[in-house]
Amino acid sequence: MKILFALLALNLIPAAHAAKNPALVDVVSSPRAAPAKMNYDSYVKWVQPILSANGAEGLSGFTAKVFDWYESEKNRGLPSEVARDPERIFVNVARPLAETIELEDEGEITEGNTVGAEVYAEQAGTMKEALHTMLYRWGKPVNAAEGKTNPPGGHYQKRVDYFAANPDWGPGVYNSLTIRRGGGLIKNIFDRYLMVIRGNEQEGYDIFMQYLKDGGQTSSENCFAIAILRPLGHGKVAYKISTRFQGQSYKILGGIKIGREQIGFSVPKVRAVQVESNGLLKELQETGTIKDRKSDLEFGDE
Repeated sequence: MKILFALLALNLIPAAHAAKNPALVDVVSSPRAAPAKMNYDSYVKWVQPILSANGAEGLSGFTAKVFDWYESEKNRGLPSEVARDPERIFVNVARPLAETIELEDEGEITEGNTVGAEVYAEQAGTMKEALHTMLYRWGKPVNAAEGKTNPPGGHYQKRVDYFAANPDWGPGVYNSLTIRRGGGLIKNIFDRYLMVIRGNEQEGYDIFMQYLKDGGQTSSENCFAIAILRPLGHGKVAYKISTRFQGQSYKILGGIKIGREQIGFSVPKVRAVQVESNGLLKELQETGTIKDRKSDLEFGDE
């Protein structure tokens, strides 16, 4: 019996001293449960003290505008442009661009470093598969509650993401850390996010993504996005996302107009990301997982 207890004690030692997931490192948190039902007022009331505790400058200037989009779209079907597209994707940059110019003219945000888009797509897969694919890009392995992934890097040669639940902030709230290196003219990213997930497989999911703070040297200033997943039946899912990222200046590309066309509000570039995401979803359906891309980048390499 003594030997049995000794073995049990030895087995408990690694768990008790397990390394902290990098997504949670340096995150200042205390018990503060996120609201069960998310709207602009409830979200802001909950998140502002968290941002302040972590030294963040504050909410994105686009938070209210993205929530307006969310309230308009959460109970609405996909726009007709999706059905007319061979790949079932529609990218709208007109409204994000107009909002950006408005805030720049008012002096509320830095000129020439906002990237924004609204994406609408019909995806072939289940609700669970669509959510798994989205979270994989934020560091959650398909068959694990937390961990790390190496998603496609896009412009970056190396990328690693980490993902873990944050119990201090209640059910369905997570932290994510993304590190991206080797982007040439595109500057490095080392960012911490919080993520709130609400919903279920039957009715769909709403995902709220908030830039928390830098994890080290980064070009990012702020980011806010909301994604909406809804079942369409017959193995199809409606995917929508409205996102605003601030931090990568594109004025050096020959002027702000050219920078906006080629980087900030480029329909082809945004569309390519969605096509890539649909490919990851197909990979998950065919193989039961999503294979990490080659990258030797790790947290702590900085």
